[in-house]
Amino acid sequence: MSAGPPGPQNGPTVSVVIVNYNSGTFLADCVRSVLDSQYRNKELIIVDNASSDDSVSRVEALGVQLKILRNAVNLGFSRGGNMGIAKAKGEFVVLMNPDTVVDPNWLGPLVDAANRYPRAAFLQPRILMMDDPRVLNSAGNMIHIAGFGVCRGIGRPDADPFQTEAEVCYASGACILARVQALREIGLMEELFFAYGEDKDWGWRALMMGWHSVYVPSSRILHKWSPTLGYGPRKFQLLEFERLLSVWKNYSRHTLMLLLPTLVIVEGSVLLYAFVKGWLGAKLRSYVDLFHIRRIVSERRRSIQALRVVQDRMVLDRFVSEIEHPYIGVAGVVFNRFIGAIFSRVRNLI
Repeated sequence: MSAGPPGPQNGPTVSVVIVNYNSGTFLADCVRSVLDSQYRNKELIIVDNASSDDSVSRVEALGVQLKILRNAVNLGFSRGGNMGIAKAKGEFVVLMNPDTVVDPNWLGPLVDAANRYPRAAFLQPRILMMDDPRVLNSAGNMIHIAGFGVCRGIGRPDADPFQTEAEVCYASGACILARVQALREIGLMEELFFAYGEDKDWGWRALMMGWHSVYVPSSRILHKWSPTLGYGPRKFQLLEFERLLSVWKNYSRHTLMLLLPTLVIVEGSVLLYAFVKGWLGAKLRSYVDLFHIRRIVSERRRSIQALRVVQDRMVLDRFVSEIEHPYIGVAGVVFNRFIGAIFSRVRNLI
């Protein structure tokens, strides 16, 4: 990747936390690119979730200075990431996936943008597909009213209109710079999420607390999109679990009641999709998983709703009612129009 515009390379300390689980050769490539990048005031922390491959030993063979936290079992991305954040010394923390490679000048622009946007809790670089860097993986992420996470620009050419800084609903957990000061108000990642959804929940809670997230295209990285789980029943189950958990936890009771018809229609559509794909069992298991933690979720919900300073009406103004994705097909277009029409009728009541 070519270097972007110059940024501050001697700014505040940034702690880079990489959560690893059986990432193979990806981890060493990621570590090497981070350590070779131009921003000097950084520390690197690897949290290994009981990997059974040689990914960590490959990093140790590099002979570089970093911290490695080893877990006896796989604690998931959120708990692992929170462990790394707890050990971080920086004014900012970068949480990133091991299947990424960063531009030499990726970190300076993020820190510069954080200084220019003092209410930005989270900032995200332009994330490009590792297999084809001409294609976007994420230009910042949006939240659908039914709780889906939407990667802005995914599958599209790396061109306008994604060359401009923009406020987004949340920053992708593939690479996210977090302001430690903001985390004292927002909190760490929700550990009920084992994998997926923790970044969306973070950004959603930030909006509820009066913070926001910013996309910074002058910072660029490559991402090997979902090499571990691919896209099958297990990933579908995790995605549905996190979607329903975030909706249940973060919307007020008033909003949930008004959105109930929309949410029921969406749920029916997802069940039909799961049946067609042969993943109905995975979908039903997501309900079972939520049922088992219902009391914990109710407690989390009460604490979050008590701390919020921004009401749902203003939060929903930032959400989307359409899923813009090049892979949704004709059925997705019909779904978008139908849900958008229903939501337009209840929006002013929230």
